Parts: sequence; structure tokens; C-alpha cells
Amino acid sequence: MAVLCKPKIIGTVACDSGSIALVDPSHLEVSDADTVQLPHWNLFTSVDTEIGDGEFVVYAQRDNRGCLRRVIIEIE
Repeated sequence: MAVLCKPKIIGTVACDSGSIALVDPSHLEVSDADTVQLPHWNLFTSVDTEIGDGEFVVYAQRDNRGCLRRVIIEIE
């Protein structure tokens, strides 16, 4: 049975709108005017930080076999 290891910091995410979007970058479309179109349907999700903008720490949590199990964004 896999046991979760202690989460490790893998970076930060900056937020200027009070929302963080999770998206597969292969589904983003950039126009000739350099505007980004988010995908249609259910190919992304966004989360309200509830505290506005800031920079938030991102962790990866793996199991004892080394498989990625969780990505955690610490809001506070």
C-alpha cells in the first residue's frame, strides 16, 4: 500500500485577479494579437482565492514509490 510522503515545495503561483486557473497548456489558444483564449467545455477550472491577489506556494506530494499523488496550493 502506498504511503504519502511529506509535501515538497515546487514553486509559487502569482495571482493578480483573486482567481487561480488550472489548465492543460496544450488547450490554450494564443491569437495573433497575443490574447489567450481559455478552452471551452470542461478543460479547465478556476479557484477563487477568497483573499484576493498574492503569491502562493505550490507543493508536490508523492507516495513512497515516487508517484505524484497531490499538487497543493497553499492559500494562507
